[in-house]
Amino acid sequence: MATAPGSSDLAGSGAPSPGGGVQAAAAEEEEREVVRVRVKKCESFLPPEFRSFAVDPQITSLDVLQHILIRAFDLNGKKNFGISYLGRDRLGQEAYLSLLSDWDLSTAFATASKPYLQLRVDIRPTEDSPLLEDWDIISPKDVIGSDVLLAEKRSSLTTAALPFTQSILSQVGRTLSKVQQVLSWSYGEDVKPFKPPLSDAEFHTYLNHEGQLSRPEELRLRIYHGGVEPSLRKVVWRYLLNVYPDGLTGRERMDYMKRKSREYEQLKSEWAQRASPEDLEFIRSTVLKDVLRTDRAHPYYAGPEDGPHLRALHDLLTTYAVTHPQVSYCQGMSDLASPILAVMDHEGHAFVCFCGIMKRLAANFHPDGRAMATKFAHLKLLLRHADPDFYQYLQEAGADDLFFCYRWLLLELKREFAFDDALRMLEVTWSSLPPDPPEHEEASPAGDAATGSPLMPEVGSPQDPGKSLPPQHPLGLPPPQEFGRGNPFMLFLCLAILLEHRDHIMRNGLDYNELAMHFDRLVRKHHLGRVLRRAKALFADYLQSEVWDSEEGAEATASS
Repeated sequence: MATAPGSSDLAGSGAPSPGGGVQAAAAEEEEREVVRVRVKKCESFLPPEFRSFAVDPQITSLDVLQHILIRAFDLNGKKNFGISYLGRDRLGQEAYLSLLSDWDLSTAFATASKPYLQLRVDIRPTEDSPLLEDWDIISPKDVIGSDVLLAEKRSSLTTAALPFTQSILSQVGRTLSKVQQVLSWSYGEDVKPFKPPLSDAEFHTYLNHEGQLSRPEELRLRIYHGGVEPSLRKVVWRYLLNVYPDGLTGRERMDYMKRKSREYEQLKSEWAQRASPEDLEFIRSTVLKDVLRTDRAHPYYAGPEDGPHLRALHDLLTTYAVTHPQVSYCQGMSDLASPILAVMDHEGHAFVCFCGIMKRLAANFHPDGRAMATKFAHLKLLLRHADPDFYQYLQEAGADDLFFCYRWLLLELKREFAFDDALRMLEVTWSSLPPDPPEHEEASPAGDAATGSPLMPEVGSPQDPGKSLPPQHPLGLPPPQEFGRGNPFMLFLCLAILLEHRDHIMRNGLDYNELAMHFDRLVRKHHLGRVLRRAKALFADYLQSEVWDSEEGAEATASS
């Protein structure tokens, strides 16, 4: 986009025109979920090499593409190379055009990706300096170092990877470890999974006569087991996203949101004072490019490109970027904000909620890549323990870096389920996290933030003496407040998805590229019920065991 959009021209500058209306927009959205890529590598007088794979254009930057190519051709950072795509030059003739920026790549996706994007990689003479040492994206080979995965003698969680059974939840009467007692992470047999969604009448039982939330941990545990009725989400999500300070009455909550909405409007009016014209133009055009392709198949975001909901999404993301210059805006943030705005249906309220979730997820988008590196390391560690045979298969296929899960970890699986299922998945995941209200000093995710988790220490009835749990062996997984950088349940959802497709992948001998394309085809198509059932079983087993109360787990976390 050459110019920044004005407040009234969301339909302009660089995005496809509405054309065929809502149906065309929906079709375009679905079509752009996956772009298939064919690459030809040329090096001196050597025969050319070819590779095929698929990418998600919404989160594939030029840096990410470069690392995919490094892996695909086993360049390992030892060679300089240039990338070009087959497009049309200014005279309309087919030619290979250089890919030098994310803007070039966006043009390639938009104009040259039917039926597939043709790339050319030209290897240049090596120099003494490392390849592109100033990259700010993590290389899969750098992220998942073999030195992170310690201790070969592990027990398997294979039995817990079977479909969910109630017996896993009923056998909770074992003694909690000291760490579990401190963290209050447990799983009660009296709380059954898949309860009906929380209703308005039931929600009010968690409030006292002044409207204060009196049992926040129990409320979260209830949502973890059943979710929330859609009509109640705009109320309850504010608690789950830590919008309210502790102890507010009903009237105080209303006043608080009114005040925060006024503050948002003030911040929104200060864009020009907070950013230079060049920076603001860049932010707005980058945000607009993503907004115009985020959830457009959903009725809330369908319709013309200057519609009020798209404008609201654009404006709240721009306001966040301008007021948080250390984070600014990165691809993928629109996916995090989209469901929040659709539920809140109020721009100011959605902004406050988005700030709440970004307080926890901003590190995902930091250029140093450390947060994502830790999550990759933990998911790899978890899969290795849960299913050694599957892990070994992926290792032999060269797919054990799990880089095909990049979108899962970056967006916490938001795009892997149909929109309405994603809402349920998100609220269940958020409910598994401890409260972290504003205006109150909280520990970092690696500290004591898990205290007060909704997975309460009320263990239920003692274990049936006639039954015995299998012996537990320390498997070296990090403790809950560190696992997945403080969001362990998200890792178990990722694990559940992997295990859902384990047999198909191994039976058909999928290689790295086929495996990545397999999961790209499943965007928004995963079965939420099965994934939740399996993830909760695995998570319960982890919380009940001592797999994370070990020196290996602490060491693995520290190394990552």
